[in-house]
Amino acid sequence: MSFSQRRTSLLRVLEIESNIKDIEHGDEYLRVKREIKLLENARNGSGRIVVSSPNDMSTTVELRKNSADVEQYLSLYRVRMRGVSDRIDSLNVEKFNLKRELMSG
Repeated sequence: MSFSQRRTSLLRVLEIESNIKDIEHGDEYLRVKREIKLLENARNGSGRIVVSSPNDMSTTVELRKNSADVEQYLSLYRVRMRGVSDRIDSLNVEKFNLKRELMSG
């Protein structure tokens, strides 16, 4: 592996690490994570909770804690979190392959 190829691979690894950090500290990831935690904790007791709509996070929705809507919203948020996690996983795979290539060459 030539010097320029190694340099390009190293720069790509750094770029991937930066992208992962941006995703994990990004507004969407943190908000989805917060809403999932809020909905998971809403199973006990009576009353209402206010969460963002999973389809349009700029709007809020008020839900009864013990309603079927809580489970539906939790399911939608988990799907959204899976999408974000899949992006992170694919970046980690690419980073792993680049590092392996750098170590072998």
